[in-house]
Amino acid sequence: MKERLQRPVPVFAAALAGCMALAAPVAAQPIADSIWSGGPILTMNDKAMRAEAVAVAGGKILAVGKRSEVMKLKGPATQLVDLKGQTLVPGFVDAHGHVVTGGLQALSANLLAPPDGEVRDIASLQQTLRDWMKKNPAVVDQVKLIVGFGYDNSQLKELRHPTKEELDAVSMDVPVLVVHQSGHLATVNSAMLKAMGYDANTKDPAGGVIQRKPGTTEPNGTLEETAFFAGAPVVIGRIGPDGLKAFAREGAKLWARFGYTTAEEGRSTPEVAQMLKQVAAEGGFLNDVNTYPDVLVDRAFIKANQSATYTNRFRVAGAKLTIDGSPQGFTAWRDRPYFKLVGNYPPGYSGYAAASAEEVMSAVQWSAENGIQVITHANGERASDLLIAAHRSAQARFPHGKEMRNVLIHGQFLREDQLDSYKALGVIPSLFAMHTFYWGDWHLDHTVGPVAGMNISPTGWARKRGMIFSSHHDAPVAFPDSMRVLDATVTRRARGTGRIVGPDQRVDVITALKAMTIWPAYHHFEEKTKGSLERGKLADFAILSKDPTAVVPTTIADIKVTETVKEGKTIFKLEPGARTASAAPDISPLLVGFGGHRGGGAVDSCAHDAMFRMTAVMAGGEASR
Repeated sequence: MKERLQRPVPVFAAALAGCMALAAPVAAQPIADSIWSGGPILTMNDKAMRAEAVAVAGGKILAVGKRSEVMKLKGPATQLVDLKGQTLVPGFVDAHGHVVTGGLQALSANLLAPPDGEVRDIASLQQTLRDWMKKNPAVVDQVKLIVGFGYDNSQLKELRHPTKEELDAVSMDVPVLVVHQSGHLATVNSAMLKAMGYDANTKDPAGGVIQRKPGTTEPNGTLEETAFFAGAPVVIGRIGPDGLKAFAREGAKLWARFGYTTAEEGRSTPEVAQMLKQVAAEGGFLNDVNTYPDVLVDRAFIKANQSATYTNRFRVAGAKLTIDGSPQGFTAWRDRPYFKLVGNYPPGYSGYAAASAEEVMSAVQWSAENGIQVITHANGERASDLLIAAHRSAQARFPHGKEMRNVLIHGQFLREDQLDSYKALGVIPSLFAMHTFYWGDWHLDHTVGPVAGMNISPTGWARKRGMIFSSHHDAPVAFPDSMRVLDATVTRRARGTGRIVGPDQRVDVITALKAMTIWPAYHHFEEKTKGSLERGKLADFAILSKDPTAVVPTTIADIKVTETVKEGKTIFKLEPGARTASAAPDISPLLVGFGGHRGGGAVDSCAHDAMFRMTAVMAGGEASR
């Protein structure tokens, strides 16, 4: 009897199922919050690279495909967005940048050369600083600081750094700090040297150089690497912790103006990471921001705070390691002498390391042992040799290290065999292709010469090996200009002579777009939610004024980001007739705590250290400890 009850007769079962089917509600058709169409849509999905429409619901992509099909998801309240011929692509994922110091770039005197600024010689540099002083009287008078960012001796008419006397002509009494575009050097005036405690008797710090007047020990005003990083807090700390928060907020806004829905602070300290967390908790970020704290500063902090998910649009993503310096500033660590140096260098000079072999080996070993991704700044060939050796040693003990998607940052001067090694080790190159535009001529004529110079940022070599790569801007080395990144990766045309810096290293537009979207999403472990337009992923978009696949390649840089959309909501929209990059505003309302706190007093040690470690690396963030 029991067995018969457990097995209802087929007729009864069928009737019961029919009744249940009639009683059950019909599954509701999903309704889109918005549908985007009316222009080219590039998905970065190889299975369907182009689409006619994208539907969004709840901040995620509901459907991508033909307009006739996507429109079936339209409801009474669905917003229909007409692209009006503009192009929609996935929101750009910052492969490597420094969003906090990018905020400083947005707020300091713009000393960049054309097309990003107006500084062509020492005289125009001085005038730009004077103009900034007029706009920021409170900073000059109360904070006692004049700061400019982005000068480049290779682009100045004089082909040299300014001298302290030339900055004294701007101000004898107020410290003047002008940061080189690489972020690895700075030039200061006499008041700043005095504040730093540098004079003719000061010895060069380890990993840095205090440049001297020829034939003397008197500083000439230019400070390299740790000489710059160690001295800057004396004055930079006056800006105060709220000023640092302002930099973070303004930096994230600057990234959004160029279509970046994910931004990066590519080297931080625990203090800076905590500050970013505070800004996020205050609702200060409209786009996602991740950071990689310095692995040589506090490993316990990284291990305790690393997270795969964002909280209030912020997360600690992994660890950062720095091995050497700047290629255009002659501080990258090469395996041979520089080609044709400009300046006072010893015979056979080949740069130098910013970290010891022991530090590098220990850091990579620790990262592998703890399953924490490490991204490493290595520009010169010797720096890469050391990094490769460190990863080999670590993976010999911890084979899972190959799966950690560790990243090479920059890799300007790579040998072809080193890419073979990186591929074997699972290290993803994040290449700085913008160098071919900004410093292509400088590399061909001075750093590595006309032969090796053709292979800087070797994107072609990477693709030849079937490797993915990402392209970055390293802002504030330059503006986080996504279209300049795209243009340089595709054309590799130097801004001065127009020479093509490595024809064989050029890639097509779709490949270059992948290097700004799905591939950096992959090396951030975020490819399941970002980087391509696919159902279920975040509705992160960048709207471009033109289709980069349909224009003459040499005009790609003229394309504008007209709108940036994060999870279905607009976080930036270019007003008609507006320029993407604006002039620096009066920043005095943003900088509180003149002298350290309201009403004076000592500088908070944590804020001081955070400001130092972040602003001391202003462009590249690649400071020594």
